[in-house]
Amino acid sequence: MTPNLPQAPHFTVCLRTLSLATVYTRCLDALNDPTLGTPEATERINRLRTTIESLVETTAEVRASHQDLPMSLIDHTDHTVRSRLAQLQVVTRAAVDALTGAVEESAPASIASVDIRQASVDEARYLLATSATDLVAVAEQVAAEMHRYSSAYSIPEVGAHVALTAEHHQVLRLVAAGTVAVDEDGHTWVGLNKDSVDPGVLLHLERLGLITEEPSVSWAEIRVASTPMGRLVLAATMSRPEPFEAEDKSAPAPAASAPRRPGQTAGRMGR
Repeated sequence: MTPNLPQAPHFTVCLRTLSLATVYTRCLDALNDPTLGTPEATERINRLRTTIESLVETTAEVRASHQDLPMSLIDHTDHTVRSRLAQLQVVTRAAVDALTGAVEESAPASIASVDIRQASVDEARYLLATSATDLVAVAEQVAAEMHRYSSAYSIPEVGAHVALTAEHHQVLRLVAAGTVAVDEDGHTWVGLNKDSVDPGVLLHLERLGLITEEPSVSWAEIRVASTPMGRLVLAATMSRPEPFEAEDKSAPAPAASAPRRPGQTAGRMGR
């Protein structure tokens, strides 16, 4: 961190946005549960609806924090970010309404009722499908503005000792957007693209404590999520001009056969 300069207020907003993306990803994953369409799932839907409803307020708080940031006059970053966050509030409220409709279809337990309820859950999932990706895009714009003000503010040197290549950084971004999963055979998926991420890169990021495995209700079984440290590193380095060399020779070779930390159980990424 540069001495005698205050920390860039953009950093906190960027970090909160990435953390919010993680919560949206978990809610979206919960909506993938095929049993939510059954009448017995009413209590689970109510809990999920309460969680998603709280995201409307959290998104509004992030938007208000962004509004207080110093912004340059050379682009419309501020308007773009505010518009995206406002749109996210709207679709999140719509998702809450859809789940409210799903709960109202809990009885009678007819086939038609189950179909209608499942359709309401599906609608909520569709509405939130791009929420995490949109939030990561917002974080990138805030980070770009933060680096533009680097002469006036200091940026935390989080993870400065970590040797990452441009590929590592891109994968960390994909993980933050909630698009990376591992199936039961150890194949890595980014969305519907199979093996589009090198498993060795995932293993390297896992060893650095930047990503972790989380159980998933989807067919992929394991979702790869960023850790609090991973989000700190991403917030500090995101959108920095040429943050990493494409071929960083100082980065340890991410061989999947390398030993794991003592006491750590090998997961899907370690296969």
